[in-house]
Amino acid sequence: MLASLLVYANISIFFKYYNYLEQLPIDPHCYGLLMGVFSGVSLSLRPLISPWFNETNARRFMLLGSVLIIGALCAYSLAAGFWSMLAVRCLHGLGFVVMGSALMALLVPHIPLDRSAQAFGIMSVVVLLPNTMVPPLWPYLDRVFSGFTDVLLAFAGLTVMVFPVVCLMGPAGRAGDTAKVSVRLTWPEIKTNLRTGRILTLLGAMLALYSGESLVFFFLAGYAKHSSLGSVGFFFTLSTLSQIGVRLVAGKRFDRMDKTRLLTATLVVLAVCYGVLGHVTCRWWLMGLGVLLGLGWGICLPVFNSLMFDVSETRFRAYNANLGLQMLQGGYFIGPLIGSVIVEQMGFTLLFYFAGLLSMGGAGLCLNLLHSAKSGGLHARL
Repeated sequence: MLASLLVYANISIFFKYYNYLEQLPIDPHCYGLLMGVFSGVSLSLRPLISPWFNETNARRFMLLGSVLIIGALCAYSLAAGFWSMLAVRCLHGLGFVVMGSALMALLVPHIPLDRSAQAFGIMSVVVLLPNTMVPPLWPYLDRVFSGFTDVLLAFAGLTVMVFPVVCLMGPAGRAGDTAKVSVRLTWPEIKTNLRTGRILTLLGAMLALYSGESLVFFFLAGYAKHSSLGSVGFFFTLSTLSQIGVRLVAGKRFDRMDKTRLLTATLVVLAVCYGVLGHVTCRWWLMGLGVLLGLGWGICLPVFNSLMFDVSETRFRAYNANLGLQMLQGGYFIGPLIGSVIVEQMGFTLLFYFAGLLSMGGAGLCLNLLHSAKSGGLHARL
């Protein structure tokens, strides 16, 4: 968990990445690609490398991923043009997918069967903590470290702390389990797993959720500047605190609820909030929406991951959990690419309408999953 905190801390800085790109001699039409390629690398590589990771070798890959992340954070200060920035973003994405996949392979085998939603909630709280602290501290960090790239260098130094943390971890595997967790998944097994209808439906709904969320993350600062709403740092702080609060308070309850119905209702509420966000002109309304959106995001992520855990066969749980992360990266790749076009051609209001449409699509997929569960006798598990 501490290793996760250290690695995910550097991601929290990138809510300012769009603004940083505006300072560089790069065509604005390329901003969407540069924002999204980080997740695009994960999107293309995670399915290929995840089968190799297990509880025995995960620590070595965590160290490798950390080295790549540190190198990328240092290289941002050297990238001034499109191609150099594209290379750095690809390197950063590579480090992140290696580190994230190894972390998931290490953690999933230790999740209790009847407390999966609570476990994923706690895991997500850990990686969200930097988003609570960094955005409102940005003016201070900007002054102390003299700009975006210097802040990234400081966070590269923080990421170095991953090495002693990994070295302090206990021995790999548990009694009697080492041989089992060391066996790599084969491609025929993976294909069979992916043909399962409920797995694909869950992945589609998760992709819709994260694509809509990414539009707020990447474009809210630009919308606030355009609408004279001021800094959005406290919006992200409030939304993150809401996510943390609902996961800590209600984590146990998620495991006792009808998860599919809960997801459907939450995605509909998120869709309404996105639509309202496109018309906000008052800072207080913006902060209120930050709380509501945070509650929705706070429910969806652990419940989606828990549902994936519940419907997966034991041997595929870590791999399918990594596919859930794949949808997160996919959403943060697709969202900026489409969002930059929408903002340029039609403005921010239609951008947030589009986010609402994505959320409604995810709700529809959850309804389909509920119908399939009832007809297939899986309703108790969902």
